[in-house]
Amino acid sequence: MTPFKPFRALLAAGAALAFAQAAHAAPVDYSGSFTADDERFVLAFHLDADTTLSAVTTSYAQGGFAPILTLFGGAGGVQQAVGSTGICGAGSGAQDPASRACWDAVFSTELGAGDYTLVLTQDGNYALGDSLADGFQQDGWTHYTSAFAFGMETDALCVNADASQRSCGWALSVDGLADPAPPSGDVPEPGSLALAGIALLALRAARRR
Repeated sequence: MTPFKPFRALLAAGAALAFAQAAHAAPVDYSGSFTADDERFVLAFHLDADTTLSAVTTSYAQGGFAPILTLFGGAGGVQQAVGSTGICGAGSGAQDPASRACWDAVFSTELGAGDYTLVLTQDGNYALGDSLADGFQQDGWTHYTSAFAFGMETDALCVNADASQRSCGWALSVDGLADPAPPSGDVPEPGSLALAGIALLALRAARRR
């Protein structure tokens, strides 16, 4: 039985690593700030199996603009394009303390295995087709919110439909990603790297024995 000990040690180390990574599977938070009204945040990901994907923005509740979430991919092209209903308690996220309004975007949907792209844009900037390559309605119009609100394009960015000035900050939380891309500016989770090192050390020790 001795020749099988390294193999068992490898299996044990791999199982420990897989369990630890699964235990760390949790909503991943992304955030940033737009420098133009037609800017986008794009998150590409792959699903190995049928998954419930949930996404919620907290941009408006934190003083930012009202966001739209568009999900591309799968057999049907655009799976979902959702903005806020604007009605608190009806899938519109948390309430903004200043305006007492709810203009965040929230959705949860079942997806099959495959490649997908989730895009966050500002209110009024909807997808033009079934794929990301088709573009968005306000592409190239860097100050469209001021034109919509004031009837003319100014230097103002991230103006709400009621002509109130918002910040250009956005925040998004995504749940259901088995292998999520790290948030912008972040590095891979130290815990996962450490566990990978432990697995390698266990394998080396087993080989010596």
